[in-house]
Amino acid sequence: MQLWIRAGLAGAVAFTLANIVSNLLFFQLGHGILFENPMQSDKIIAVMFELEPLPLMFTNGPLYLAIAAAIGVVHGLVFLWLAPVLGRSRAARGLGFAVVTWALMGLYFEFHTPFNMFGEPVALVAVELLFWAIVLLVHGMALSFLAGPKAAER
Repeated sequence: MQLWIRAGLAGAVAFTLANIVSNLLFFQLGHGILFENPMQSDKIIAVMFELEPLPLMFTNGPLYLAIAAAIGVVHGLVFLWLAPVLGRSRAARGLGFAVVTWALMGLYFEFHTPFNMFGEPVALVAVELLFWAIVLLVHGMALSFLAGPKAAER
């Protein structure tokens, strides 16, 4: 039971950290490329910065991060469940979880929402997929190291 609690807490911390990295990449470092780019879809600009209500992450950051932490608990529990097949070392498990989450979450989200629903150009979707790879690598590594070495020994 203690291992499951540790994994849940590790997930909360790791996912919150990943959200902070995501905001830095997408809205600080990548802002010019993604949101000041003439190729960018007007729909994305409107949804992110103009249409009310604005995204929760802009209007109530603490609530957004609390929800992210709750989602992180779920990620931590899934990580613990998958840990035995993700690799022998913490680094291998972190990388493995990053690849799984990128393949299952990142690809679908970018296809379904920015590309499909908002008409974002493929070149900008590719930039975002790279950003997601970095975010999910941070997430997977932090989760793996915080969950501890016994995560794969269940």
